[in-house]
Amino acid sequence: MRAAVVFVLALALSAPAALAESGKVEIVQPADRDVTPPGVTPGPSVDGPLVRVPAPPKPPEPARWQRFFLPETTDAATFKVGKETIRVSGVTPPPVDQVCQRADGSDWPCGESALHNLRMFLHGRAVECFFPAVEGAADIVAPCRVGGTDIGGWLLTQGWARPDDLATDEYHRLADAARCAHRGIWQGETPPESCAAIN
Repeated sequence: MRAAVVFVLALALSAPAALAESGKVEIVQPADRDVTPPGVTPGPSVDGPLVRVPAPPKPPEPARWQRFFLPETTDAATFKVGKETIRVSGVTPPPVDQVCQRADGSDWPCGESALHNLRMFLHGRAVECFFPAVEGAADIVAPCRVGGTDIGGWLLTQGWARPDDLATDEYHRLADAARCAHRGIWQGETPPESCAAIN
């Protein structure tokens, strides 16, 4: 029992030194004299150095809706706000320079059309995206909305984007419906046989 007590005491005495070597704490020498003000109970007397342990880091902020006014739109699902680039999660828009074909074989600038239609839909309204505020984050993927309308869902419904790996089942359903209706980028696509069940 005595050996166990001695071992525990040795650990307690060595812990401050180990923490100090790691750079996580500061060793402070005790005061040479009692500086406790009159009427205040003095602290306990100690023989060795004091260990000043830093406060624990703040917990990360929870995700919340963050509002942006007049963000720059670089394609049908990407916003730039200052140094941040925010991509709407669950969708992949056509590149702005992409050219698609209509059913009659004629070319049309589907990438530019997708971006133009997004801008018309926003119509100067504030965009809100849901993500935690992380200092220094430059590339963000997040769900976004305008008022009560989910932007990713709107893009898929109008045929101005394809669902990506983060897409929900609802997003896939909206994309299938737009493809069957030949909306947006699906104008020249041959719809799958499953469209017969949708129509």
